[in-house]
Amino acid sequence: MTTLEQTLRTSHDWAVNRINILNKKNNNADAEAIHSEFNEWMNPDIDDHDVFSLEYIGDKNENRLT
Repeated sequence: MTTLEQTLRTSHDWAVNRINILNKKNNNADAEAIHSEFNEWMNPDIDDHDVFSLEYIGDKNENRLT
């Protein structure tokens, strides 16, 4: 099972990589849009972040614990 920390690391790494790729392609508007979306994660002056996560609830066909 993937942990929340692993998911956050994957998302962060994707954003940084995508920004670098877009900048190399001179697609600065899209790179800036991603940076803006992930701005809080990109700021080295912020030590702590509030993370809100929802538990996966599945669909009607899956068994759920009650």
